[in-house]
Amino acid sequence: MLIGTAFVLLWFLTVFTLSITGWFERFSSATLFGFGSVVSATGFAFLHWLSEKFRGFLRARSLRRVTLAQTFRFYGILALIKTHQHVLPALFAVPTGLIDLFFAITSFFVAARLISPNGRPKRGFFAWHVAGLGGLGVSAVMAVLTASNRFGLIKDGITSQPMTWFPMSLVPVFVGPFVLIFHLLALTAAHPHYLEARKKRLVGQ
Repeated sequence: MLIGTAFVLLWFLTVFTLSITGWFERFSSATLFGFGSVVSATGFAFLHWLSEKFRGFLRARSLRRVTLAQTFRFYGILALIKTHQHVLPALFAVPTGLIDLFFAITSFFVAARLISPNGRPKRGFFAWHVAGLGGLGVSAVMAVLTASNRFGLIKDGITSQPMTWFPMSLVPVFVGPFVLIFHLLALTAAHPHYLEARKKRLVGQ
């Protein structure tokens, strides 16, 4: 757990520094969203496949804690604010902001009601996390479609390119990948194989 916390802190400090100095502005918003999504999902898959230590890390995860990590999606309020300020296109920012707020708010309900006292998922747990991944996909796709006028969806010249500016650039390179990974953590840790392995580990202690 200490290594994981240190990694997340280093990741955040690195992208925060690059973001506040404007380094991400040299890229298109489509590139940042695509890179963040692909690298985080691919990295998770490779670690799960190659590392027994990582699989052991998954067995030890609390479903409540990994679910409550979705409160980071309150950051989606920023998208709604920037839409109101005519900085981001409504076609991208309004769905993104509303989806993020929905999952941030409902994460409290899921953690409290859709996980049993012994830490097992109840009906609806998997569907909520899968829907959360779908919501992230919608945001990423809309960011790409509104990155330029290539698809004819731009109105008044407002594109999603400001997502490369600080503090919005933290979304495609940290907040988005972070909550994506925690959806994957929750779905994997809730798999019967991991639940049984965790039960045996706790009994053996």
